[in-house]
Amino acid sequence: MGNAMKSRAIWRALTTVNAPLPKHIDADTLIACLRLTTTDRQWRPHVRAFFREVGLEIMMDMVVEGAITFDSLSKAISFWDVDEDENSARWIREMAAVPMAKADGSDIAGTRFRHDG
Repeated sequence: MGNAMKSRAIWRALTTVNAPLPKHIDADTLIACLRLTTTDRQWRPHVRAFFREVGLEIMMDMVVEGAITFDSLSKAISFWDVDEDENSARWIREMAAVPMAKADGSDIAGTRFRHDG
Protein backbone atom coordinates (compact mmCIF):
# COMPACT_ATOMS: atom_id res chain seq x y z
CA MET A 1 0.00 0.00 0.00
CA GLY A 2 3.01 2.31 -0.28
CA ASN A 3 3.02 5.17 -2.71
CA ALA A 4 -0.29 4.36 -4.35
CA MET A 5 -2.11 5.40 -1.21
CA LYS A 6 -0.28 8.75 -1.16
CA SER A 7 -1.17 9.51 -4.76
CA ARG A 8 -4.45 11.15 -5.63
CA ALA A 9 -3.69 11.03 -9.36
CA ILE A 10 -3.56 7.23 -9.37
CA TRP A 11 -7.28 7.11 -8.57
CA ARG A 12 -8.04 9.35 -11.58
CA ALA A 13 -5.89 7.06 -13.73
CA LEU A 14 -7.69 3.94 -12.46
CA THR A 15 -11.09 5.31 -13.49
CA THR A 16 -9.82 5.62 -17.07
CA VAL A 17 -7.89 2.35 -17.14
CA ASN A 18 -10.62 0.16 -15.65
CA ALA A 19 -13.61 1.60 -17.52
CA PRO A 20 -13.46 -0.58 -20.67
CA LEU A 21 -11.95 -3.71 -19.12
CA PRO A 22 -13.90 -6.57 -17.52
CA LYS A 23 -11.29 -7.24 -14.81
CA HIS A 24 -10.28 -4.22 -12.75
CA ILE A 25 -6.77 -3.47 -11.52
CA ASP A 26 -6.20 -1.82 -8.14
CA ALA A 27 -3.91 1.15 -7.42
CA ASP A 28 -1.08 -0.83 -5.83
CA THR A 29 -1.04 -3.38 -8.66
CA LEU A 30 -1.00 -0.68 -11.33
CA ILE A 31 1.92 1.07 -9.62
CA ALA A 32 3.71 -2.28 -9.27
CA CYS A 33 3.20 -2.94 -12.99
CA LEU A 34 4.54 0.50 -13.88
CA ARG A 35 7.58 -0.09 -11.65
CA LEU A 36 7.97 -3.62 -13.07
CA THR A 37 7.83 -5.17 -9.61
CA THR A 38 4.79 -7.04 -10.95
CA THR A 39 5.03 -8.41 -14.48
CA ASP A 40 2.01 -10.71 -14.63
CA ARG A 41 0.80 -10.59 -18.24
CA GLN A 42 -2.86 -10.52 -17.13
CA TRP A 43 -2.31 -6.80 -16.42
CA ARG A 44 -0.89 -5.95 -19.86
CA PRO A 45 -4.21 -4.52 -21.20
CA HIS A 46 -4.45 -2.28 -18.15
CA VAL A 47 -0.91 -0.96 -18.46
CA ARG A 48 -1.32 -0.37 -22.18
CA ALA A 49 -4.62 1.44 -21.49
CA PHE A 50 -2.77 3.58 -18.94
CA PHE A 51 -0.33 4.81 -21.58
CA ARG A 52 -2.99 5.09 -24.30
CA GLU A 53 -5.87 6.66 -22.39
CA VAL A 54 -4.66 8.44 -19.24
CA GLY A 55 -3.98 12.15 -19.69
CA LEU A 56 -0.44 13.51 -19.52
CA GLU A 57 -1.46 15.83 -16.69
CA ILE A 58 -2.45 12.82 -14.57
CA MET A 59 0.85 11.10 -15.33
CA MET A 60 2.70 14.28 -14.39
CA ASP A 61 0.73 14.51 -11.14
CA MET A 62 1.70 10.91 -10.33
CA VAL A 63 5.38 11.80 -10.78
CA VAL A 64 5.07 14.99 -8.73
CA GLU A 65 3.29 13.06 -5.97
CA GLY A 66 6.13 10.54 -5.93
CA ALA A 67 4.05 7.53 -6.99
CA ILE A 68 6.26 6.84 -10.03
CA THR A 69 9.24 8.29 -11.90
CA PHE A 70 9.63 9.11 -15.57
CA ASP A 71 12.46 6.59 -15.70
CA SER A 72 10.16 3.83 -14.40
CA LEU A 73 7.45 4.83 -16.87
CA SER A 74 9.97 4.75 -19.70
CA LYS A 75 11.08 1.23 -18.74
CA ALA A 76 7.45 0.13 -18.45
CA ILE A 77 6.76 1.34 -22.00
CA SER A 78 9.43 -1.02 -23.30
CA PHE A 79 8.53 -3.99 -21.11
CA TRP A 80 4.78 -3.89 -21.75
CA ASP A 81 5.23 -3.31 -25.53
CA VAL A 82 3.44 0.03 -25.59
CA ASP A 83 3.23 1.62 -29.03
CA GLU A 84 6.14 4.06 -29.23
CA ASP A 85 4.01 6.34 -31.41
CA GLU A 86 1.65 7.07 -28.53
CA ASN A 87 1.86 10.73 -27.47
CA SER A 88 2.42 9.67 -23.89
CA ALA A 89 5.33 7.38 -24.84
CA ARG A 90 7.14 10.18 -26.70
CA TRP A 91 6.48 12.65 -23.89
CA ILE A 92 7.65 10.24 -21.18
CA ARG A 93 10.84 9.45 -23.13
CA GLU A 94 11.56 13.18 -23.41
CA MET A 95 10.85 13.78 -19.72
CA ALA A 96 12.98 10.78 -18.65
CA ALA A 97 15.91 12.23 -20.60
CA VAL A 98 15.77 15.55 -18.73
CA PRO A 99 17.66 15.58 -15.45
CA MET A 100 15.39 16.71 -12.66
CA ALA A 101 16.45 19.84 -10.79
CA LYS A 102 17.92 19.29 -7.39
CA ALA A 103 16.79 21.43 -4.50
CA ASP A 104 20.14 21.49 -2.77
CA GLY A 105 20.64 25.23 -3.11
CA SER A 106 24.13 24.89 -4.61
CA ASP A 107 23.45 27.33 -7.42
CA ILE A 108 21.09 29.74 -5.70
CA ALA A 109 23.60 32.60 -5.82
CA GLY A 110 23.96 32.19 -9.55
CA THR A 111 20.23 32.48 -10.15
CA ARG A 112 19.45 35.58 -8.05
CA PHE A 113 18.16 38.62 -9.79
CA ARG A 114 19.99 41.84 -9.19
CA HIS A 115 17.97 44.90 -8.45
CA ASP A 116 19.85 48.14 -8.80
CA GLY A 117 17.55 50.75 -7.29
